[in-house]
Amino acid sequence: MASRYVEVAPGELSVRTEEFSHRPLAAGEARVQVLACGICGTDLHLWHGMPLPPGSSYPVRPGHEVCGRVVEMATAPSSSTGPAGHEPAVGDMVVLHPVAPCGACDSCALGLDQLCPRGRVLGIHEPGGLSDEVVWPADRMVPVTGIEPTQAAVLADAVATAYRAVKVAGLAGNPHVCVIGAGGVGTHVLELVRALHPGARLVGVTGTERSAARLREAGYEAEVNGPDLVSRLRREYGSFDHVFEFSGSADAPAQAVRLLRAGGGLVFGSVLEGHLDLGPAQAVQTRELSVKGVFSASIEDLREVVALATNGVIDLGGSVSHTADLSDAAAAFATLDARPAGLVRMVLTTSGGDA
Repeated sequence: MASRYVEVAPGELSVRTEEFSHRPLAAGEARVQVLACGICGTDLHLWHGMPLPPGSSYPVRPGHEVCGRVVEMATAPSSSTGPAGHEPAVGDMVVLHPVAPCGACDSCALGLDQLCPRGRVLGIHEPGGLSDEVVWPADRMVPVTGIEPTQAAVLADAVATAYRAVKVAGLAGNPHVCVIGAGGVGTHVLELVRALHPGARLVGVTGTERSAARLREAGYEAEVNGPDLVSRLRREYGSFDHVFEFSGSADAPAQAVRLLRAGGGLVFGSVLEGHLDLGPAQAVQTRELSVKGVFSASIEDLREVVALATNGVIDLGGSVSHTADLSDAAAAFATLDARPAGLVRMVLTTSGGDA
């Protein structure tokens, strides 16, 4: 049968159609008919030629924000890294966790499976979900019901990573929170903090007035980034208990440090090359600030965030701003690369059908 998939190499992107026969599934694997797949910042970095982790090489077949329907499962059991009873069945709509960990290292033992040093990453080490179908371990899939596939797809990364960031921050009470880079992940940080801490005061920082207007329409306070950002925010809102940084700007971490109150915390989630600049060391030390990184989310985080979405605790209505068909992937990547005003998440769909 014929199947489409996106392939990228530095500066190159193509949608290929290939006639192939299904390979037999290995123990614990499931075959998924892709319904929708988000394009993440990492996918753009792949297109631009980012250094790849060990065990991978260009060209790659990207896509790690995947929602699809299970069409086949291996009969043999897997050596599951998750609790029993979580694996899907044929016919289930699922979202895929993007890392297949070893299950035996210190990170896996601590429940930090997303940090497994031997983990295989969907869309980098293994063919990803910007395709008509994907094969992945069944115990790295989370069943989801009652959510549109385009919205369910972003649960795997944009929402789950935001949820991880909120957990890592350790929010309490009615925190005063600023999100620098309120785009694909940052918007969901705002949504999750509002859902889990209804009394929080929330400010989002964006790159354009149109994007700021989108946040205000959603009920958040918002500002546009600029050279006077720190003085403007401090004048208007005072200092913050927590700042989340997802802008990708090299200047933003130092800005965040200046915005925090004594004892406050920075959660850093941007994909940056080079060194992390927090500004003068004393600004962190003498005010006892905490700085925590966040990278993806664990399988348990994904299960929890799927439950929140399924139960209506979080609203995914504003999670996807742009959609396109898989065949139009080249134009979709170019659109995302241009960072148009109002962009939250770009999701590609297939002809696989509706939920």
